[in-house]
Amino acid sequence: MTTRVKRPPIQWAFIPSGEMCLQLGVSADTLKDWRVAGVLKKGLYWTTFPHIPSRIFWNRDLVRDWFVNANSPAHQRAIERYLVSLPSSDEYKPTVS
Repeated sequence: MTTRVKRPPIQWAFIPSGEMCLQLGVSADTLKDWRVAGVLKKGLYWTTFPHIPSRIFWNRDLVRDWFVNANSPAHQRAIERYLVSLPSSDEYKPTVS
């Protein structure tokens, strides 16, 4: 019987709106429109933090992947990879095989 632990979670970078706009080459209004319309969902593409609730931070790599791949299967894999990388995911708990 061998105990196996899957690789550790990926470190995801969260950046402020201004930096996200620069990386995508879009205006703050465009980024806000995508957020307000629900195109980029809270908790997946963006979040706020308790100590600074008035500022929005963006999941840099996931938003950039969405910008390039939109609703493609490749982007769906990126979302799944992100979700599995979260500490709350069962994928990274020790398993016995």
